[in-house]
Amino acid sequence: MLASEKKRINLFWLILAALTLLAIFVAEAATPGHFITLVICLTISIKGRLVIDEFMGLREAKPIIRYTIHSYFILLPIFIYLCIIFPEILAQLTTIK
Repeated sequence: MLASEKKRINLFWLILAALTLLAIFVAEAATPGHFITLVICLTISIKGRLVIDEFMGLREAKPIIRYTIHSYFILLPIFIYLCIIFPEILAQLTTIK
């Protein structure tokens, strides 16, 4: 492993750790709300993209594979946020009558 590649990996690892600590700090320090949930969902998306591109090595993968995995880290936070915004509608849609 080249020294420059090792520095790059260390940098991305530090960014991931910092984003994790930021999400923890925001979630613990603030009262729950839509903005806090949005910040955490954005953090999930950013971290997912970094892991996919830098640590899983999918930057050079076939586009269908890369975009499928990227879509997971885009759609999952969106669904989490929608569940926070519309809990009553979600409860109605998932209730067995």
